[in-house]
Amino acid sequence: MGPWRSGTTVMHELLTAATGLPTPLTWQCMNASAFQLLPAPPQRSGVARPMDGLEISALSPQEDEFALLTLGVDSAYRGFLMPERLPELRHTLDPAYWEAKAHHWMPRFERFLAGVLATGGHAGQRLILKSPNHTFRLPALLRRFPEAQVIWMARDASTVFHSNVKMWRAMFAEHQLTPGPEQGLEDFLGEALRSSADVLNQLRTSGLPAQRWVICRQTELAARPRETLRHVMDALNLPLARPDALETALARVGQGRIDHYTAALPEPARQGTEALDRAQAEAPA
Repeated sequence: MGPWRSGTTVMHELLTAATGLPTPLTWQCMNASAFQLLPAPPQRSGVARPMDGLEISALSPQEDEFALLTLGVDSAYRGFLMPERLPELRHTLDPAYWEAKAHHWMPRFERFLAGVLATGGHAGQRLILKSPNHTFRLPALLRRFPEAQVIWMARDASTVFHSNVKMWRAMFAEHQLTPGPEQGLEDFLGEALRSSADVLNQLRTSGLPAQRWVICRQTELAARPRETLRHVMDALNLPLARPDALETALARVGQGRIDHYTAALPEPARQGTEALDRAQAEAPA
């Protein structure tokens, strides 16, 4: 986890390929209520994500946020469909909301995860999950899954902000269902970064054992992918699927495109980016 555009997708695909552990796939996440009744689709050519060109297919590892969205759980991603209602989704950035509503969304989430294991693994097996939105659910998730391990992706906060503006506007253009213009995107993203900083500070001071969480800096993953992935896996004692799995994962995933921004920050985002940069700087190496 970590904010959107911090490197979570690349880490997700690397870990899935290197460990061989099951993870939700695109076709499962987009058909969360019915995928267990359907056969797995054939591997076909993929499509490029609108924000960065990364190719995804029906059988790609996918963030389970889309499953929650299709199951009727509140999600910031509703803003992709109705950008004029983005201010109404600020509560999805509040960890206290997810803790208070855990009785509502957690059972749906667990049923979906059980279905993923039933079709791609076995009961009791570990799952790799990826969703930047789970950053805001982390306190509730750790309470429900006390043995869970966390990989936090860290990236320069101003770059995260500008990359998010690009992503959200690309997703509006691709998926918007209503005619209204976007409302309050910069405020929304600034709040997301502030909340992410609060969660990271809580994680850092919670006393969670070192073997339960690790911070991975996106710049290090880009510069030294093999060594950084090996460090993450060693820190969490994650298994290799086979002796050559690390090299196979790196060859399959590649480094992907990295955005760089030098534009000035708008005022709504400044406090959020500064808070996140401080939290990431204080997190253990």
